This record gives sequence, structure tokens and C-alpha cells, in this order.
Amino acid sequence: MWVYLLYKVGEFFTRFLPSSLAYWVAKRLADLFFLIPIGKYRVYKKAAFHNVSLVLGKDKEDPGVRKTVVEMYRNFAKYLREFLWLPGLDQNRFFRLVTPLGIENLDCALSKRKGAILLSTHFGNWEWGGISLALSGYKVNFLVRAHNNKKTDRLFNHIREKKGIKVIPLARLKEGIKVLKRNEILAILADENLEQTMKAKLFSREVDIPSGPFRLARRTEAMITPAFIIRDRWNGRQKAIVETPLEVKKGESEERDLQEAINSFIQIVEDYLRHYPDHWLLLEPKGEFKK
Repeated sequence: MWVYLLYKVGEFFTRFLPSSLAYWVAKRLADLFFLIPIGKYRVYKKAAFHNVSLVLGKDKEDPGVRKTVVEMYRNFAKYLREFLWLPGLDQNRFFRLVTPLGIENLDCALSKRKGAILLSTHFGNWEWGGISLALSGYKVNFLVRAHNNKKTDRLFNHIREKKGIKVIPLARLKEGIKVLKRNEILAILADENLEQTMKAKLFSREVDIPSGPFRLARRTEAMITPAFIIRDRWNGRQKAIVETPLEVKKGESEERDLQEAINSFIQIVEDYLRHYPDHWLLLEPKGEFKK
């Protein structure tokens, strides 16, 4: 419950504080959570160090890893600030902060009339990436994992829906199939720990990757459009980038087809993580991990 109350307080202040001050407060809170982790946040911090050391190829004790994790915490705070700020942002101001790029790739995927699976990770402000497409006139559906607290879940979904997003809980995957049949966009995060996984190499380390989005693409013949949003380190403006579509083939071996598509996606993920390691806001570990 206290997390929900914290979100409500944050929603109030982020709408009425000057933008620069709201960002400053968000970063200071991030620093506090980094320095004084409580309860499950201790595990989150260990997972953050684990993931960053995986990307940088350095020991978790390396000063560069610590610096990147601190920036990751601050970027996570910026993401939350910006998400809670959405109700107070009109469309014109939103697009002064976010520029969608690669729209032609999305149009190419949709031209097959099979829908498009917009596949991303917990990278940058992924919510704003999908919302930028919805505000550009596309029909975007978020396939989401529910928050543990029902009030928090309703708060987040209400904000999404006010910006043109239709929310589909993971438990109702059949609805996702229906939106693809209507040639709409189904946005999925590919780094959540779901039930069905396959092995893939991420920075030469074997990790579990959810295979669900790729199985869905193969079944429905929808194209996968990798998408990521990056933040300019100097002026804070963001670019929501849709990459070239990936097709999951339907050959004789389903597992081989899935593995090939997953490997292609992971190569794109690696490229973004290599250049923006502090954008990976995943607080769950990838690869072998000890609590």
C-alpha cells in the first residue's frame, strides 16, 4: 500500500512542480534508494549490479559498474516521473520531448495485414515509446504483467488508457491474438521472466529469454518490430526508434525457427545496451545469479 501512496504523492508533485525541480527531486530519491535499499530493494540492487556487470564485462566491484548502476537508478526515477507526468502533458508538448523514428518500419510490418508485435525490453522510458505511436494515430495495445497492488495497477492502466493505449493483462493473451488479427500493434517486453523460455547468448553469457512473443509471431505470422527509446544525455529529449521488422520463419523445425529469431533480436538488444547500459532498467537478474 505504501508504494501506491508514494506513486500518488509523486503524481501530485510531478504535475505541479517546475519540470527541472521535479527531475531534481526524482534523482535525489533515486540516490536515496541506491544508498539505503530496504527489503526486496536489496535484491533489486544486487540484480542491477549483476546486469550492468554483464553488459560492461567487468566485475561488480568495478567503479565503472557502480557509476552506471547509479545512473540506471536515476533513469528509472526519470521514467517514473515522466510516466506520472503524462496526465498533465498535452500532445504538442509530448512531441516536443519525444520524436518517433523508423515509422516506415512499422508501416512495413503492418502492410502484411497480420498485425505487428512491438518488442522491447525494460529500456529507457519504454512506456513513452509505445505512447508516442498511439498519439501518432496507431492502434497500440500493451500486454502487461499486473502490479501486485490492485490500486497501483488501476493507476498505471488509467494513465495508459488516457493516452490511447489499450491494456491487455498477460492472463488474457487470447485478446492479444485478436488485436493482431485486426492488424493492430501488440507491445510486449521481452525481458520479463515468463514461463516459456529459451537459451540465448547475451554478451557471451547464456541467459533465459522468454520465447512467448516469438511463438506468437510464428503462430499468427505477425512481424516483430524491435523498438527502443533513448534519452539524449545533454538535453533530455528522447527518440523512440522502431527497427527493421523481423520475421519468424515457419520451417520444418519450430525450435530452430524460434532460436534464429531470438538470436536476431538479442543482437539488436546488445547493440543498444552496449551504447546505453544505464538505460536497461531491469531489476531482475539475467544469467546465473545469487541472492
